[in-house]
Amino acid sequence: MQMFYRLFVVAALVFIVSGCVKPPLESLEGARDVVARAYAVGASQYAPGEYQLASSALQAAELQVENGEHRRAARTLDLARRYAQEALDLTIKRKQQLLAEQKKIEEEKRLLEVLKQREIERQALLELQREKKRKEEAAKSVAKKTAPVIKKTSPPKVEPVLVDTVEVQSGENLAEIAAREEVYGDALLWPLIYKANRDQIKDPKEIFSGQSFVIPRDKTRDEADAARQEARELGLFLPVTEK
Repeated sequence: MQMFYRLFVVAALVFIVSGCVKPPLESLEGARDVVARAYAVGASQYAPGEYQLASSALQAAELQVENGEHRRAARTLDLARRYAQEALDLTIKRKQQLLAEQKKIEEEKRLLEVLKQREIERQALLELQREKKRKEEAAKSVAKKTAPVIKKTSPPKVEPVLVDTVEVQSGENLAEIAAREEVYGDALLWPLIYKANRDQIKDPKEIFSGQSFVIPRDKTRDEADAARQEARELGLFLPVTEK
């Protein structure tokens, strides 16, 4: 009889304790909400490991609630919320990284297109200048053949006034600038201009109308010869007329 009484008391205590543990319904709804938000932003694709753990934990917790394992369900729901939040945060971070990378790629493409367009415009301008020069030379040739021969005394040659700075004209390159009489009168000396204006010139073939370049005048004959040799080896501006 005493043994039966003790068993009854233990059973009653177990019943009372289990009855005091309420189903974690709020935690269940909270976990479902975080898992749903993670799924909505694409966590199954961008953070599949974390999302799968969250989803599995949620399913296990739901089954535990149905079976009355409320304490165990509460712990499982904590895991589900934590994994779901990790999946959500990781997905947002990875999407931001992908967006930044895509913007960088688009900016590089845009810059490349701008450079290509500038090169096309420069080549077109150079072709117009060459065509104009060919027509002028053809007209001079015709005029020379048809004009009567008149001997004239040649006027004295006027020495050009050398300049220390020069402004880039539309369509000009460094070799053409160096070939000006007031600069060097020698297209092969363009490396001297390039090296003296490195703060403005990033690429010898990429200069722009309106830029102002310093013309160094303190170079020795050896330095000038070295610049000519460098220009011949690089061959960036061909054909180049040598002095």
